[in-house]
Amino acid sequence: MRGNNQTALITGPTSGIGEEFAKQLAAAGYNLVLVARNEGKLASMCKQLAEEFGIKTQFIVADLAESDAPEMAFQKTTALGIQVDVLINNAGIDVYAPFGESDWQEIQRLINLNVNASLRLTHLFLPGMIQHDHGHILNLGSIGSFIPGPNNSVYAATKAFLLSFSRGIAEELRETNVGVTCLCPGAVRTAFADKSDLNGTILFHYASSAPEDVAAAGIRAIQHNKLVCVPGLINQLIVFFYRFVPGRWVTRISKWAMVRR
Repeated sequence: MRGNNQTALITGPTSGIGEEFAKQLAAAGYNLVLVARNEGKLASMCKQLAEEFGIKTQFIVADLAESDAPEMAFQKTTALGIQVDVLINNAGIDVYAPFGESDWQEIQRLINLNVNASLRLTHLFLPGMIQHDHGHILNLGSIGSFIPGPNNSVYAATKAFLLSFSRGIAEELRETNVGVTCLCPGAVRTAFADKSDLNGTILFHYASSAPEDVAAAGIRAIQHNKLVCVPGLINQLIVFFYRFVPGRWVTRISKWAMVRR
C-alpha cells in the first residue's frame, strides 16, 4: 500500500496503535495530519517522520473529547488545503470499573472521545471523499464490539456502536470508491492498557498483541477494502465461537477474562 502523495489523518497518534499507524503509513509514503493533545510529542513525531521518510506532516493540537475539537481539526485541514484520503479514528479511552462505581464525568469523556469524535470527524470528512469518489475511513473497534464487557461495559458498548455504524455506512457507500473498515483487535500491549490498569488481567497476560501487528493488519484491511478486521488467530476464534455460547455464559467468561491475576 503506497501513499502516492495521499494524506492520512490519524487521531491519537502519540502512542500505541495510533503511533504505529503513523510510522507505517509514513514508511508507505503517506503524508500525515496527526491530531492529539500532546503538542511536544506531535511536533517531535512530525519532524522525525518528515525527515526519515520525506513526507509532508502537519499536526493539530486538540482534545477530541471536547465537542468543538473535531470541527476545529476539519477547519484547520481545510485552511491548509489538505484533502484527507484516509481517516483513521483511533483515539479512545477506557473506564475499567463497575458501572455503578464509575465517575460520571469520566464516562461522558469516554463516550465523547470513543463515539462522538469519530462520528463527527467522519461526518465532516466523508463528503469530500464522496465528491472525489476516493477515500477510506477506519474506525477502531475491539473484540468488545462483539462481546459485552462486564466492568468494561461502556467501553465495549462504544465499540459495538462503532462496528454497527461502520457496517451501516459501508453499505451506503457500496456504489462508491470510498471504503470503510472497522478494526477490532483484542488485548493490545499499549500505554492505553497501562493507564486502564489492564495488563494484569488474564486476557492481556495470555492473548495480547503488539501494536505494530494490529496497525499492519489495519493497513492491509484498508488496502483490500475489508469491512471488518479482527487481527490474530485467538481473537478470530473468540469472535467466531462466542455466537454459539449462551449469552449469560459469554458475559461471565468475558468478566473472568478481565479479572486481574
